Amino acid sequence: MGNYHDLYAALKKKKGNRLLILDNNNLEFCSQHEWAFPPAQIFQHYDAVLIPEWVYAEIFHSQKRLDYLSKINVPYFIMSETEDYPELAGYQEIRLMKLFKHASSSGSKARKYFSALEKYYGQHDDLPKDWIATFYQSGFDTKESRPRDDRGVPIVLKKNAGETSILVLAYLLFHQFHENINQVTIFSSDRGSLTIKEQILTYLPKMGLIHSPAVSISFKSSDILLIEAYQDRRIDLEDVKRLRKNRKSVIYTMSLEDFTASRHEYVMDTEDFLKILQEIDHYHFEF
Repeated sequence: MGNYHDLYAALKKKKGNRLLILDNNNLEFCSQHEWAFPPAQIFQHYDAVLIPEWVYAEIFHSQKRLDYLSKINVPYFIMSETEDYPELAGYQEIRLMKLFKHASSSGSKARKYFSALEKYYGQHDDLPKDWIATFYQSGFDTKESRPRDDRGVPIVLKKNAGETSILVLAYLLFHQFHENINQVTIFSSDRGSLTIKEQILTYLPKMGLIHSPAVSISFKSSDILLIEAYQDRRIDLEDVKRLRKNRKSVIYTMSLEDFTASRHEYVMDTEDFLKILQEIDHYHFEF
């Protein structure tokens, strides 16, 4: 059963809502280090948290992640791709199909699926009723990460399904609730989501979906979580060194003395990240 109507009722109560869309990777990071990222502080800036059902399918395999999720102190809604997304799109199925297509274009299986689906539409002037569910089953590479989860259930992961659903949901929210939201933040460290975001922005006018420039879409990566925790004095530099074990893609701007700023985008090692943290007032991280 979908949650569209509950979400609609919650967002229509006021303007200026701040929404957070969860990805599994950041939830895993926070749940493993809850002492540094307590839910009450991590989610205090948002009016509601949204979880695509395809993402929840990944979260469900870990009791630790579910326990962390249960401590979120703001309302959260699990959004069904098959039931809620068509309503968010105003039942404009062709536009929704194009949105899914552009959000998943990096995958060969997805491209093959939508090529066949467009051919079907050309012959029947309609889409199959179960096209979203079929896309989830056959449009992504399947990966078995380990034999079973905490409950003994076999784990089958759909590569890139979560990030596809997250980006589609973000733009459906702009389309449906642009008068009631100010901000959509994606709680993810998946670098591929940034590319998808730019690609969808390019095609939105052609899809006939509304995108208000006044609504912001941003990313809260694990590096931004670390910066926030360091500034709040929940962690120190030694903690950062232990928590940031690998080099990571970053995007940030650096303030210059002439009131201009320079933008940087590259893979940063942890030693450089630690140096920047000590002068963080001069930097703004986008990812």
